[in-house]
Amino acid sequence: MRYISYVVLSLGIVTLAGCGGVDDAPATVAVEGEVTFDGKPLPTGEIIFRPAEGNGRADAASIKDGQYSLECTLGGKAVTITALREVAGVVVQELETGESGGEVEQYIPETYNDRTTLTADVTESGDNTFNFPLESESAAE
Repeated sequence: MRYISYVVLSLGIVTLAGCGGVDDAPATVAVEGEVTFDGKPLPTGEIIFRPAEGNGRADAASIKDGQYSLECTLGGKAVTITALREVAGVVVQELETGESGGEVEQYIPETYNDRTTLTADVTESGDNTFNFPLESESAAE
């Protein structure tokens, strides 16, 4: 009886493994690049590659010392980049530990995130290195 239970359990696992597995996932390729802000590597931030037509999966990665890398789906992408920093001298609240927490701000201009003008065409073959030289609003004027 125990043998039959193992056989039934094994068949069930094999059957489930074939349902909606990796074969259904969209193809991805390695994407990498550098993000600079006013000519210097962006210390930390996040980069998101969204389908340009608005439908489908978004792929994201952390930016560290200006560098990022991720696995990304193929096609035309709208790219958004965000980065936060503490606002000097502004304390939001006292934390339970007695430490103060500072207010943070999104300091990357809207043209690179909320109203992005950045794009990338991720292809199956070819160079999928995308560098983004960002400028502050004052540097762009």
